[in-house]
Amino acid sequence: MNQCKNFDDGRRDFLAASAGFLLAGPLLGGVPSLFAEARTASTPRAELPALVVIYLRGGADALNLCVPWADKTYANVRPQISINAESTPEEPGVVKLDGRYGLHPAMSALKPFWDAKQFAPLLGTGSPHPTRSHFDAQDFMEYAAPGDRLMKQGWLNRFLRESKAQSDTQLKALAMQGLLPRSLRGQQPVLAVPQLRRNDSEGLLDLFDDVYRSGEMMDGGDAMDTSGAARGREEAVAVGRHTIETLRHFWDVIEKEPPGGQRADLYGRDQLAQRLSMISRVIKNGAGLQVAALDYGGWDMHQGEGATDGSMQRTLKTLADAMAAFATDLGPAFARVNVLVMTEFGRTVAENGNRGTDHGRGSCMFLLGGNVAGGKVYGDYGSLESKNLEDGRDLRVSIDFRQVFAEVLKGTFNFDTPKDFFPLFTPRPKDFLGCMAGTAKPAKKG
Repeated sequence: MNQCKNFDDGRRDFLAASAGFLLAGPLLGGVPSLFAEARTASTPRAELPALVVIYLRGGADALNLCVPWADKTYANVRPQISINAESTPEEPGVVKLDGRYGLHPAMSALKPFWDAKQFAPLLGTGSPHPTRSHFDAQDFMEYAAPGDRLMKQGWLNRFLRESKAQSDTQLKALAMQGLLPRSLRGQQPVLAVPQLRRNDSEGLLDLFDDVYRSGEMMDGGDAMDTSGAARGREEAVAVGRHTIETLRHFWDVIEKEPPGGQRADLYGRDQLAQRLSMISRVIKNGAGLQVAALDYGGWDMHQGEGATDGSMQRTLKTLADAMAAFATDLGPAFARVNVLVMTEFGRTVAENGNRGTDHGRGSCMFLLGGNVAGGKVYGDYGSLESKNLEDGRDLRVSIDFRQVFAEVLKGTFNFDTPKDFFPLFTPRPKDFLGCMAGTAKPAKKG
C-alpha cells in the first residue's frame, strides 16, 4: 500500500516538474556593439549563435571580483579582505587588467581571454529598484521588470517567443539544472536537465513512459468527459510524453562524440564544470541550441569571504576555471557563443566584522565570447568614499542591467527588442556601452 502511495506521489511530482521543464521566457532589446557578430535566420543549424547565462545566486561581491586596485579607499575600508595590488611571496596579488582594475587572483584562468579581447567586465551594473532582498532582486532581474510583481514571463523566454528563434529543434533552449530559472519560464518550451548522468534518470523515465503509453493517467475519468479537468489530464499526459522524448534526445546528443572530440581533461569535477561540458557537447554536435542557463550559488558571503584565503577564493576559482575550460573546449564554435555572468546585486563597500560583506546595490557583470569586444573594462565603480556611495555604503548603479540584456541579445542574435519588451524601459541608442564588436553577419551555408 505504501509502495503504491509513493508511486502516486512520485508521479504527481514528476508531472508537476515536467510542466515546469517545458515552459520558459524572454530578453531585452539590443545594442550591437557589445559583441562582434550576430547571425541571421539563414544560418545553418550547426552554426547558430548561442547565449549561455550563468547566474551567481546570493549577490556576489563586485569589488573582490573586479578589484579597483588603484583606489586607496578600497584597501582602507577592507583591511582584512582586500586583494593586494602586488603579489608577495605569501599571497598573490590582483591580476591587473588596466591602470585601475584587475581580477581576483582566483580568476587568472580568464586573463588569456582578456588578452585575446574576448572577455570584458561591466562595472556599476544593477537594478534601479532599491531592494536588497535576494528573492525580489532575483525576480526583478530574471523577469527584466524591476518592481513589477505581475510579470511572469522570463526575459530569455520572451526572447525565444518574440524572435521565433532560428532553431526549431527540441534542444533550442536548456536549463542545466532541475528547475527552470525564472528567466526561462514562460510560453516557449524549455527543457530542464536535473541529472548529470543518463543512468540516474533513465529508470524514472522508463517508469513514467510506461504510465503515459498505457493511458493510466486517464484512469478514473469518464471517456466522454469533455470538462476542463479531462482536458487538463490530456495536456498533462502530452507534456509528460514530450518531456520524456526531449530528455532522451538530449542524452542521445550528449553521448554522441562531437566533431573534433571533447577536451574532457580541461574540466574540473564540480557540477558547474560538468554542466558546462554538457552544454559544449550540445553546441558542438549541432543540436540547434540557442539559449542555455544555469545557476551557481553560494555568493551570500556575510562571513568568511576572505581575501585569497576564504569562500570567495574557492568559489571564484571554480567559476573562472569552468568558464575557461568551456571556451577552450568549444574550439572554433566559440566564435558563435557568448557567456553572460550576472548576480542580483552587489555588496557593501566596507567589510563587516566577520571578514565578509552585506547586501548592497551596484555590482558587475562579465562577458566572455567569440565576438565580445573585450580587452576593455566597461563602466566604473566611481569614488569609494562614503559621501559618494548609495546610502553612504553601497556602490551606485550606473548601468541598468536591462541595457546589458538588450546589447547581449543584439550582439549575439542580431535581435532588436520590440517596444515594451522591457516594461517601462527603453534601451539607450546603439553603441551606448560598445562591449560588442558589431552586428553579426550571416554565416555561410555549409
